[in-house]
Amino acid sequence: MELIMQKAAISVLVIVLWVCPGLAAESIYNWTDKNGIRRFSDQPPPLNVKQYKTIQVPPDQSSEQGAGADSRPGYDHMVENVKGETRQGEQESIQGEASRTAEEKRNAESSVKARVEAERQRLNEKIDAINKRPLSRTYDHSFKQARIDEIQKQLDNLNNSPDEYFQNR
Repeated sequence: MELIMQKAAISVLVIVLWVCPGLAAESIYNWTDKNGIRRFSDQPPPLNVKQYKTIQVPPDQSSEQGAGADSRPGYDHMVENVKGETRQGEQESIQGEASRTAEEKRNAESSVKARVEAERQRLNEKIDAINKRPLSRTYDHSFKQARIDEIQKQLDNLNNSPDEYFQNR
């Protein structure tokens, strides 16, 4: 007899929930964790979370209201907000990556220009030092000019193809 009463009580509860779907509404909890990640759950957030949103979601009643009916406006609104925030976050991430890439490229170009200019200055100083050196028996004008021509070729190579110049160094 007791088993029959339990089965009857369960049957009544199921019928009530089926007939009155508002009683079976769900709660969705929404919060941002300490790492900045947005979380959603049907369970309340951990106790250390102070701020969160609770959205009551009625059960799907589309079969009662017909196809295409908006049966869960709060839930659908929340989903659209999250999708929009996700798209915005992705766009910001892409823009940030493009900015970082452009900045790295500018820095690399600036570094190459500075390196080229420093090498150009070093080679010009070598030419100046050769021009200032006095001539002697072992250091005549043709030897001096040959050294200057050799350094001038290096300067030309540096000006025409800096990458190739530094690869050969």
